[in-house]
Amino acid sequence: MALDGNSIEVIDNFLSEEDFKQVSSVMNDDMFPWYFNGAVADPQDTDNFYFTHIFYRDSKVESPNFNNALMPLLKKLPHGNLYRAKANLFVRQDKQIINGKHVDLTDAPPNFQTAVYYVNSNDGGTLIGDELIQSKANRILIMKENLEHASVGPTDEKRRIVININYILNDLTAPTGTTVLE
Repeated sequence: MALDGNSIEVIDNFLSEEDFKQVSSVMNDDMFPWYFNGAVADPQDTDNFYFTHIFYRDSKVESPNFNNALMPLLKKLPHGNLYRAKANLFVRQDKQIINGKHVDLTDAPPNFQTAVYYVNSNDGGTLIGDELIQSKANRILIMKENLEHASVGPTDEKRRIVININYILNDLTAPTGTTVLE
């Protein structure tokens, strides 16, 4: 798959230094609650695992860290309807693991987009087709379509942390399960 600016956008230094430090501090705090998931993209693949933290789903804020960790990102993203927001943590492995390819929402409505914000730098990333978008601190990947992609775990750092935000861009009515971002 050949990618162009119509499919994805990669922005380095997405947040101001102050906002980046705030988000990074929250996400890297020893007391930040992470929850074990025994499969990544394919429920049948029980060899791989990761940890998640849900910020928002089913039209509800699910995390007391929503304002400090997520709002700086939401304020800079295009206006739309928030569908889901979560953080993912992958731990270092001896070899690089490419998890199953997937889309974030099957039967996605028009204008569905995914933003992947990289909290820390490591040799992991997001694989779209044959292209690896490298995990680089304060970088954001915006998929302007419901693109099939796969997470790639790190081998050089203890953890890879991303914030995954799913939203519907510029929809005038909020579909069930979404909240308008202002």
